[in-house]
Amino acid sequence: MKWCSVLFRMIANMKLDVALISIYLGILVFYCINPYTINPAEFILYKKYLLPIGVVVWLLASFRLHFLIMTSTPIDWILMNNIIQKPKKIIANQITILFTCFFILQILIAGVVASAIVVNYSAGWDLFKFLFRLYWICFVLPFIWAWIIGLFISMIDAYYSHKKSMLLLSVFLLWIMTLFSLEYSPFQVFIENRFPYIDPLFSLTFLKENVWIQLVYVVCSIMICIVFMKMKRTTFGLAISIMLIIFVTFAVYHTQTKFQLDDILLANDYKLYQHIKYKTHHNKSMTSNWRITGIEVEPESRYPIKVELTLDKKAPFVRFSMNEQFEIDHIKSGGKNLSFNQQGSIVEVETSGVHSMIIYYKHTFGSSFYPLTSNIVLLPFEANWYPQSTHSNIYTIDSSGTFHTNVETKKCKHIKVIEGKEKYSWHGDHLDCLSIIRGPYKQMEIENTKLIVYEPFLTKTKNYRELKNQLVSIRSELCELFTNLKNTDYCMNEIKTVVIIPKSLSTTNLSLYDSTVTNGSYTFYVDPFLDVNDKSVTAYVQELAAFLIPYRLFENEQISIFVGQYLMEKLRIPSSGSLKTIVGKSSISLKSWNHYMKLAMEEKEKVLIQMAKEMERTD
Repeated sequence: MKWCSVLFRMIANMKLDVALISIYLGILVFYCINPYTINPAEFILYKKYLLPIGVVVWLLASFRLHFLIMTSTPIDWILMNNIIQKPKKIIANQITILFTCFFILQILIAGVVASAIVVNYSAGWDLFKFLFRLYWICFVLPFIWAWIIGLFISMIDAYYSHKKSMLLLSVFLLWIMTLFSLEYSPFQVFIENRFPYIDPLFSLTFLKENVWIQLVYVVCSIMICIVFMKMKRTTFGLAISIMLIIFVTFAVYHTQTKFQLDDILLANDYKLYQHIKYKTHHNKSMTSNWRITGIEVEPESRYPIKVELTLDKKAPFVRFSMNEQFEIDHIKSGGKNLSFNQQGSIVEVETSGVHSMIIYYKHTFGSSFYPLTSNIVLLPFEANWYPQSTHSNIYTIDSSGTFHTNVETKKCKHIKVIEGKEKYSWHGDHLDCLSIIRGPYKQMEIENTKLIVYEPFLTKTKNYRELKNQLVSIRSELCELFTNLKNTDYCMNEIKTVVIIPKSLSTTNLSLYDSTVTNGSYTFYVDPFLDVNDKSVTAYVQELAAFLIPYRLFENEQISIFVGQYLMEKLRIPSSGSLKTIVGKSSISLKSWNHYMKLAMEEKEKVLIQMAKEMERTD
């Protein structure tokens, strides 16, 4: 094992290189474990600065280390004197040990970063696994790529030509600069927008694709190095390498544009906004002589959603309501196309006495409210993404021009939530409420309650238990305080499902529409960039639930906010200022709010009961 000690002596002599690596890693770890982050995945934000520098640092360090190894072992002299049978094995072993040390170092750094963030967010093993994997894909794989490039360049320098190795190093540095300039605009020196870097819905769903892209770069780099080794004419080898780089770069860039859906979805949001803003209201009544008997969702298909309707009795037409962001391509019955008219959220079909029909949706990405792609599917039942027998306005624009998803609470006898499936089909006698979710979500079960949580929101199991207990306490308080709620499904049903998902890119960060509650199923839409780093997202959801659930039960701004404050005081729910923000946006006068805040708990109860009775008389 003498050659092993020789290797470590060589590394010790590279004091400047070790110092440079140590400084870089110190800065990288410091920024990644920054305790003042807004999102646990925020270290992706610093790729723009730290990744290009890191690639160059590891490339040069790898080149210097491997060059020392290869030049310090005189292979020709050892063979000539017949000292060792296979002297190249010594170099191979040293290179292997060096890479193993580099690999272990990357594992340790990834572990430190993931552990520090988990501690900062009081989270658990699920978030650790997610962050560890994310760090490897975002940072370590590019560093391994740089390490391999440095290895091959040193090999060419030691055994072929110094001029050829420097030429190859220049080619790789120019390539690296091109790749980073394509991904990050060189004109945007400072980070002005978090969305391109910590994408709340889209980038995290394409992690596997990013791994494959980086493997393509590694294979391409090895091929270029082999070309430089084998080609005796440097000019010819350089021309082939440049052609290969250009082909791979633009082929990969073209592929990556398919993963960057932000611009497409935001453009669809704008179209939807214009449509809602200038739409004409129709007072047409819906028909109820039909029922859904089949649904197929396959995002990669030509028709991503197919819905089968069966008519209970023959009729000249059927009319239903559905989310206007999804367009119908055509409707068929018995191999024949049926005439239909889709105006906004109302669809009318000329049935001509047919017994059943299949509705084919157009292939669309949807919008950032309810995206529908191969890796991202967000179709909660409250989105009205399939035909409804009642008309409801999903999207609204308030007086300040802000876009909202004003989802009305639906009554469901049965709720089915499907998570993680690439394609899903259902056939039966009647569809009640169906949600389909796919993307960076974690499904778990806590005390007979199913939770589906966006991965950056993951936290400790005990925090989910606390959230469920608090939801139960909120339900108990509301059902005891307001007698008219006792026989509703909210008071009579256990908590079956809790879904915590990020809000749309286009909507306001906080509104009274950020939750739906029906038949034991709770959905909370959370802004992924809210400052929740001082506590788990479940604690933040507790505060949301205090005023969002009452709003869904009463559909009244004032009573929901007043009830929210009462619940937070009664149940000792810590405040992060969300209710205060809602009050500031509401129509409640500052005078009446301050008067209410000064009341004792018993007096607040009387005020709330009186408000509820007045609402009943008005209805």
